[in-house]
Amino acid sequence: MLFNASLKPLFDWFIPGDLLMDREMRTRARTFMISHTFGPILGNVIPAYLLWVDSKDAGKLLILAGSITSFWAYPFVLKYTGRYRLLSFVSIQNLLFAILWGCFFYGGLTSPFLPWLVTVPLLAFFYLDASVKNCATILLQITTSLALFIALFALGGHFPQTIALADLQGIGLVSIISASIYVSMMALFYARILASQGEFEKEARKHLETAGQLRRAVSDAKRASAAKADFLAKTSHELRTPLNAIIGYSQMLVEDTDPDVDPQGVDDLKRIHDAGRHLLHLVNAILDLSKIEAGKMQVFVESVDVAALLQRLVDRWTGGRRIEGRRILLRIEPAAYGVEADAAKLEQVLDALIDNAVCHTLEGDVEIVARASNPPAAGDVVEISVTDKGPGIAEALVPALFETFNSRDDVGASRYGGAGLGLPLCHRLCGLMGASLSVRTAPGVGTTIVVALPRRRLERNRGDHPADNLADAA
Repeated sequence: MLFNASLKPLFDWFIPGDLLMDREMRTRARTFMISHTFGPILGNVIPAYLLWVDSKDAGKLLILAGSITSFWAYPFVLKYTGRYRLLSFVSIQNLLFAILWGCFFYGGLTSPFLPWLVTVPLLAFFYLDASVKNCATILLQITTSLALFIALFALGGHFPQTIALADLQGIGLVSIISASIYVSMMALFYARILASQGEFEKEARKHLETAGQLRRAVSDAKRASAAKADFLAKTSHELRTPLNAIIGYSQMLVEDTDPDVDPQGVDDLKRIHDAGRHLLHLVNAILDLSKIEAGKMQVFVESVDVAALLQRLVDRWTGGRRIEGRRILLRIEPAAYGVEADAAKLEQVLDALIDNAVCHTLEGDVEIVARASNPPAAGDVVEISVTDKGPGIAEALVPALFETFNSRDDVGASRYGGAGLGLPLCHRLCGLMGASLSVRTAPGVGTTIVVALPRRRLERNRGDHPADNLADAA
């Protein structure tokens, strides 16, 4: 095993990159390299023995030895040409030539070279796949070579007697031992390939089983998400109806109660009214998040006047809601007036960002700025920033701002009575509109949240279902 592991980098240096990328062809090419590295060593034992027995026929033996030694050149030819399939056929033909040359001049049909003939189809299918074209080509090579061998015998009437029959007995033993070692080496290598392939298939089955479990889990998650969305859709009316009644009646009672006569009652009714509005806002946020997760949130793109939208929001906050003496400062640059977006969702996002800034700014003003992107080359984008003078957030906590039901200790939702749904919902709504939401903050300095809106939106009108992406990955 260590021997194979140490040779792999050397063998892979000769193998072209396209073969290395294919697992099956990489294995075949490595078999080709092993065969052409050790085969000439075992094969040249026979010409060396024959030369030692009788050196009179050195010319024939040199041709035989040259044919066997030439196998060492094939890896280099493969390295610099990449013609693996062609070289495999040439190598098979070269092996046939060496075997039949030895058989013809050294013993004929009783030649000690004859056992090597069984290695030809074995090596052929080690090197190449068993396609019809490859099988036909290999069969044609063997048939043609044997036909030529028989034709030469028929023309001469007998095989040349180049060495005494008694001397061939020793070379027969050497040939059988060499052939056995060679075939055993290739068989062991092939067995290791099969073993590793079995491990690979076992691992692949495990992955397929895991993928099947993941698909089933995704299917279960889809059903659970659909059930949750269906439940929320059916109960939304039941949740909103009593809340609207509480809000409506508490507002009526506030208007009908004289603050001079019953100041405590007015204050209590306002608390009830504010709590009802807060609870309705929380219910709406949960329902919106559920619709987005279920992929059922619709986006209706239209032209939006950014200036008018922001002015309406500021007027609503300064006129209809208590901001306890703080101011909301609005600045709109002329180049930032129009975008294409879902007006209702953009208003929902900006209203939530203003609410977040007001909640986190105990002292100081909230500043809203709308400007075109700088530099303009970065894209035709309008940026709306909402800045507060609150305590700020540590940089490490910024990624957690967009997680649902997140509660931060320093400027957390729990500190101001929220549930941590505002920014996560804004982040998802911006994603549906093709916009982005970013945060610039530092402890003790304040926080700026920026909505970057493309002027023209060409993306889809619905959000992706998260489970769909998971199913595709499986």
